Amino acid sequence: MEVKEAMLTRRSVRKYKSQAVSDEDLRDIIDAALYAPSATNVQPWYFLALKSQEAMDRFRVILGKTVENFIPELQKRFPDNPQVVAETENFLKNIGGAPVCILAFLLKHEDDDPNYKETFTKLQSVSAGIQNMLLAAWEKGLGSCWMTAIVNAGLGEDIRGEFAPDHGSLVAAIAIGYPDHAPKAPKRKEGRFKII
Repeated sequence: MEVKEAMLTRRSVRKYKSQAVSDEDLRDIIDAALYAPSATNVQPWYFLALKSQEAMDRFRVILGKTVENFIPELQKRFPDNPQVVAETENFLKNIGGAPVCILAFLLKHEDDDPNYKETFTKLQSVSAGIQNMLLAAWEKGLGSCWMTAIVNAGLGEDIRGEFAPDHGSLVAAIAIGYPDHAPKAPKRKEGRFKII
């Protein structure tokens, strides 16, 4: 698959088959993230793949709290589209049956430059790693969904405390699995670029 094809055909998948994802594929996906560009080569990321039933069950407990905290915000945002709210709520309850979830953290480590705090540039670097993961997963026939609802619901610290207490703040969770549906591309919005 060509890079441009991957970029144009990848979609956020919210319903997955029960088929397992191999450790080899997970390593390749995470390796792609580790090769993302990072500001001043700090590589300010830590990725944790939740794959075992026990880890995914612990994760889903916190997801349940996300539903409680985040759905009222969605109801305000989409007052005329309750279907979007219902679909999001259903997805957040069990991440669409995804067998794997990768947690992306802003890494804090004593080897970091003490003058280089958790800044916007570090967040951009972690985000570049996440995008690499999404494209690497799609190349392997795997779907993904970049989720920030947990952070927006104020539960990032709960995730960090449960899974990676020494590895910085949660940026996002990425569901990974074999797609059980084929989402259509949303229409691109007009006026979003200009060449001068």
